[in-house]
Amino acid sequence: MHWREQKLTTNTAVLACLALPNSEIHVRGRQDNRLMTESLIGVEENAAILFPAESHAIELNEISARNLPRPLTLIVPDGSWRQAKKVAIREKAFERLPRLTLPAGPPSLYRLRHSPHEENLSTFEAIARAIGILEGKEIQEKLEGLFLMMVERILWSRGNLKASKCTTGIPEEAFALSRLAGMAGSCKGREGGDGSDGK
Repeated sequence: MHWREQKLTTNTAVLACLALPNSEIHVRGRQDNRLMTESLIGVEENAAILFPAESHAIELNEISARNLPRPLTLIVPDGSWRQAKKVAIREKAFERLPRLTLPAGPPSLYRLRHSPHEENLSTFEAIARAIGILEGKEIQEKLEGLFLMMVERILWSRGNLKASKCTTGIPEEAFALSRLAGMAGSCKGREGGDGSDGK
């Protein structure tokens, strides 16, 4: 993960790490704290890097997946498209790793950020699709369901999506908390907490 992503509420790598027990986040990009690549790829470990499309990358599909060693450590750069493309170049230990790219697929469902390219995916979506090829479509579908839930609930909480349009539903507790937050805000205004005299 690029260090600038750490505090962003729209970051999806954190959700992926919570959803996948055997995953870890390693922060990179800080000059005073270098990424320890040894902890990612040991001498005996089989690893590959999931990378934005390149002419010399291997397309990850059912055939190529069968030829990959197991168990496999899949390294997924997290950050903006520009930041992710620099990972394999700037981290010398990754130069020897095979680079995998995803086949063309449906457009991203990530509506919290806007990408200049239609084919771009969020980190979570890229991981879900890669695992779908490596481990099975059922796991991919469960991950994508979780992802859609996150996106819809964040949009709803921002007032950008009606509850009736949320295909994954909004818990009743969320409505209750929303009403409490609204009441707290209106009370603050009535008491003059917004800088007025409350009249």
